[in-house]
Amino acid sequence: MVRLKIPVIAFLGYLYQGDYSIPIKLADELKAKGLDVLDLSLGAMKAADILRILSPNKLIILTADKKGKKELRIYKPDDIENKISTWIDVISSMSAYYMDINSFLKVAKSLDVLPEDTTIIECEVELDEGIQLSEWGKECLELMKKKIIEYLGDYPTFSQG
Repeated sequence: MVRLKIPVIAFLGYLYQGDYSIPIKLADELKAKGLDVLDLSLGAMKAADILRILSPNKLIILTADKKGKKELRIYKPDDIENKISTWIDVISSMSAYYMDINSFLKVAKSLDVLPEDTTIIECEVELDEGIQLSEWGKECLELMKKKIIEYLGDYPTFSQG
């Protein structure tokens, strides 16, 4: 299996759901700078299959979730203990059109397609409906942008402007 040497930047987000669209807005900015950004919002199985094909060494996922504390979270995914119970959990709770970061991580880990070097950069959601970002969402978008610039500062396409 050939692995990509450059980091893969991916996002999981939802238009028309307020702050859940933060990753989409940042992905659009990154694309305008010439970076390829992978959309994981397609559903857990499709997204995991794309990762299987790309087989990256490093993955950075931009996402937004409502967990109760207004912050930018940066973390590594937890290991799964039992793949069978994880699959049962995923199948019983998966929605047809909406996939959260935890469902994606469970599927990707169960299928062994999530790179060991995976980082999640996640904004807290304050406003969860509409097309606008909350004031916090706008601030968190800027924080997320600064963090991704730190991660990619030596990536030639990004530093060109």
